[in-house]
This record gives sequence, structure tokens and C-alpha cells, in this order.
Amino acid sequence: MSIRTTTTTRTAPGLLRTVALATAVAAALGTATTASAQALTWLDMAPTAIGSSVPNNSSIFLPNVGLVNITYTFTGNFLDLRGINPLFQNGTASSTSWGAHETFGATNLGSGTILPSNWRITYTFPSLQPAGSIFLGVSGLGRTNDNGGQQSVASVNQNGTFMGDWTGTGNYGATTFIPTVGNFTMNNSVTGPGGSDPWWNTALGVVRIDDAISTLTVNLSQLPGDGVGLNIASIPTPGAAGLLALGALASTRRRRATR
Repeated sequence: MSIRTTTTTRTAPGLLRTVALATAVAAALGTATTASAQALTWLDMAPTAIGSSVPNNSSIFLPNVGLVNITYTFTGNFLDLRGINPLFQNGTASSTSWGAHETFGATNLGSGTILPSNWRITYTFPSLQPAGSIFLGVSGLGRTNDNGGQQSVASVNQNGTFMGDWTGTGNYGATTFIPTVGNFTMNNSVTGPGGSDPWWNTALGVVRIDDAISTLTVNLSQLPGDGVGLNIASIPTPGAAGLLALGALASTRRRRATR
């Protein structure tokens, strides 16, 4: 007669809870990273009406960030307004996507010269923003063969990664993105005679700012007659959900240690 011996292994309830929480941490970190890499929230410049000038030195709430102060300076004769391009709604660029979109629009009305005029806009944040959490969108950059060849150029003194263009089926030129250490520029990749598309307007080019920043300044060199639109967007701070889960795990370990 044979005797069968059965061994039963019991797992401590505390260990099971720890494993479950660790699994939740991993899932939360993955979920937070995926979500933050995709969902852009563009700055909504309400209560300024569409088609009206955004007041200089405005402070406007941006989700995930807080109040953002906007200041701008024009050299020359410009018209600025809060604008919406229907073609730029519900767009995607690489791993990013968004719903509503709008622009701070500026048109160079000209001041008796065929040369570009300069202006700048600065966004000041309430605190230091993590690298990769702020995005910039620029559209409408013009270029022409006239007058020996001229173009509008946007430049930023930060490191950035070009996420791509969103055309929304519009007849827009692709953005040329030129990065260097600590700087990048954007301009239209195509050119032609006069002010006709696609060389008179770029698509919506989206750039991730790869530095931790407390301010973001965009410098524009803009052709007479050209209109340019830009805006900033935010994402949730990467890993925020994971940090909460890590805190819960640490709390559980402390409680077990004191028993």
C-alpha cells in the first residue's frame, strides 16, 4: 500500500496585499505614461471672444499647470486676435492627440517694407514645469520667392522634439523643423511666387519642449501680409498616478512593520 503525502503552502495575507499593490503600481505607471503621452490640452483663451485681441499681460488657467501669464511685444504694424481654425480640431501628431484647439493669431499688416518684422510672445508659468510636459503648436508660416526669397520663421531658445504636422485636410506646407543644442526653428518647407498655399501657410506643427521651464518665449520673424497662429498645450505630469500608488505601497509596508 502506498501512502500519498500532500504538502499545502500557505501565503501570508500581508504578502498577498503587497504583491497586489505592486502590480497596481506597475499598471498605474504604465497607464499614466500612456495617457500623458497622448492627451494634449491647448490653452483656452476665454473669456476673450473669438476674433478679439487677447489682452497683454493676461493670466489664463491651463489645466495641469495653473495660471499662465501671457505677454507679447510687436515691432511694426500687427493685428492680433484669438482665433480658431476648424481644420485643426481633433488632431493627432505622432503619439499626441487633442480635441479643441485655438490660436493666438498675429498678422503683419506691413509698415512700408518688404522685409519681415519681429515680435515675440512669452508664457510664464506659476512654477517650474517638468521636461516634456509643455508643447508648442505653430501654424501659418509663410514663404515666397518674391523679393529674392523671404520667409517667416519661429524660433525658440529651448530644446525640442518635433512631433509632426496636422493638416486637417488643408492645403498647407509641411513644417521644416531645425533643432540645434538649446534652440530650434520652424519655417515652411515649400516656396513659390506670391502669397498662395501651400507655401503661404504651414500646417499645425507640434513641438514637445524637452527642458524643464518656468517661461517659454517664441520669437517670430514674420513677412508682411502673413498671418501666424500659435498656442501652448499641457499634459498631466508623467507618472502622477504611479506616484500615488507607490505612496500607498509604502504606507502598507510601514503598517506591517509596526505590527
